[in-house]
Amino acid sequence: MRTQLKSAGAAVISVLFLAAIAWAKDEPWKNKPYDQWDRKDIERIFTDSPWSRVVTVTRTWMPITAKDLPDKMISGGVRQLPTELERSSESSVGGELNINVYWASSRVMRAASARKATLIDGKKDVDAAKYAAELQEEYQIVVQSTDMAPFFRRDEKYFQTAATLQLKKSKAKLAPSHVHYERDATGTLVATAVFYFPKKTSSGEPTISSDEKNAEFSCKLEGTNLQTSFDLQKMADSAGPDL
Repeated sequence: MRTQLKSAGAAVISVLFLAAIAWAKDEPWKNKPYDQWDRKDIERIFTDSPWSRVVTVTRTWMPITAKDLPDKMISGGVRQLPTELERSSESSVGGELNINVYWASSRVMRAASARKATLIDGKKDVDAAKYAAELQEEYQIVVQSTDMAPFFRRDEKYFQTAATLQLKKSKAKLAPSHVHYERDATGTLVATAVFYFPKKTSSGEPTISSDEKNAEFSCKLEGTNLQTSFDLQKMADSAGPDL
């Protein structure tokens, strides 16, 4: 009986090991050209890749309501709350909220964004390879969520002082050079917050060395802290390190 159990255990380990190998081989950022990525590949890059993180926080802020909207959104004398905010307001303080954090300056994330634009969003004439290859002067970390109320209530200058990128090996703590909001079609609501971090120090040295292992992004929200880490050594595509 003991021998049979050992054999069964070995079989399970073998299956898990083979599954892990198969999953690793399925990494589209290493095994496929950008223009061959399909919907499944794009979904994996945005949800389960070294450049993507999903952070669950406890909502400590009040949702945006109609009275928070500017006068330009008054329609027929009544403030109209966008549908996504109506859904957001159903979640009270104390509820859990998923926040997506992306290392967006990487070739992989830029290519995935361009490929999504053509394959899913129906846009034409978007060259994923060209977009991915464009030189990025700064590291970019993107924050997105269905509830961006903390960003709606505070401007970019505030979050420039509320976020950091902490490097594990060098112990250096980088501050954003600036923060940029991308807004919805009305130009009112914040859809995306982009944090820019310098690639070089004032003396011209790289802020993140090639042997750096981990970078922790942290951002103070209203009464809570958004925090997640990136394994820099895993952030590589077929062309090499990709930050």
